[in-house]
Amino acid sequence: MVDRWTGEVTASLRSVVEQLVATRVVAVETLLSTAISERDDAENARVADQVSIIDGELLEHAVAAARAAALRDREMPAVRAALEAVRAELGEPGAPTTGLF
Repeated sequence: MVDRWTGEVTASLRSVVEQLVATRVVAVETLLSTAISERDDAENARVADQVSIIDGELLEHAVAAARAAALRDREMPAVRAALEAVRAELGEPGAPTTGLF
């Protein structure tokens, strides 16, 4: 009879301990998931900020390239005329100018 009572008490204690451990494991997993989620959110925000900065820099470069191309296109006739004048002075009238710019 004592053996049976001891077995029942042991089984009951084992069940309570297993339930307590399971509850604590779930609580720790929840805390860990929350911490990981917060860390991921912070990392995503940091990366988004970096991407925004890079996008701004790319836009600045695109604008600068467009301005440089527009300036080149505006000044090209004058440069070609100057080239023709130099060639004419050097005695090279009619020298081809295509493909130079």
